[in-house]
Amino acid sequence: MKKVLLATSILAASTGFAAAEIALSGSARMGVIYDGADYAFSSRVRIVFTASGETDGGLAFGASMRADQFGGNNSTLGSGGTTNGDSTVFISGAFGKLTMGDVSGAADALVGQTSGVGYGPNDGLQEINFISTTKTAAYYEYSTGGFTVGLGAGQPTSAGSEVNIGVKYSMGDYAAAIAYEKTDDPLNVYEDMISASASAKFGAATLKGRISDVGGAGIDTAYSVSVDYAVNALTVTAFYTDFGNSGLGGGTTLGTDTQHVGLGASYDLGGGATMAGGIVQQMTPGGDTTFGDVGVKFSF
Repeated sequence: MKKVLLATSILAASTGFAAAEIALSGSARMGVIYDGADYAFSSRVRIVFTASGETDGGLAFGASMRADQFGGNNSTLGSGGTTNGDSTVFISGAFGKLTMGDVSGAADALVGQTSGVGYGPNDGLQEINFISTTKTAAYYEYSTGGFTVGLGAGQPTSAGSEVNIGVKYSMGDYAAAIAYEKTDDPLNVYEDMISASASAKFGAATLKGRISDVGGAGIDTAYSVSVDYAVNALTVTAFYTDFGNSGLGGGTTLGTDTQHVGLGASYDLGGGATMAGGIVQQMTPGGDTTFGDVGVKFSF
């Protein structure tokens, strides 16, 4: 592979392309999970190909694509995945940055999520979903000073499409964002959504919060809070998410009042390796379910 990349770089240099480059990166994880009923081994690997270049006039451009293993070994929690269409293409300059492909839009990019726990398979159980964006989607972002503005649109289809807009302000250890999403797809029970988030760092502690209000008859507002406390290589994380009856989270059901509370820790081993684990309690009127995982994750 290194020989292929070297040949590509030489070819780009010999044909006059400015600053053309192809790079490889990746991530992997392995460990043990508990899905509320059974224990299982769980592992995953992802390799990302990133290409970048620059025009003679100074416009930056690039693309990325991700290769995953197929199949997955935990369909309940989605640790492996069965389809992978992750790719993006962008061009940027003084006008901002325009990206097309597997992009989710302004709410996901600017509002974001609170912190989760675990080494991977369960680390999204604190997340409040956004309105899905049909791919290939388009996302435009412009930053000036501490402000970032984003505009997004999903693929237009016969059933309708999605649009979103958001703004974020960051100043040192503090940040706040707000975004609005709307869909005219009659099959989507979530007509629109307004989401806001804030984060602040106080010494070793980082606090995050998010709230989302959904348009649709009788759907509750969802909110989430988390705290990360870091001491040297060790980080301890706790979160609480109240989905209400919104169904806007992994393992939740529309119409069923659901809360998730989680506690976990991670330890940086250095060199791109981290050991992590966590426990998440799901609470519903029908009873409680416990999820857990422990393992090692790697970045390359």
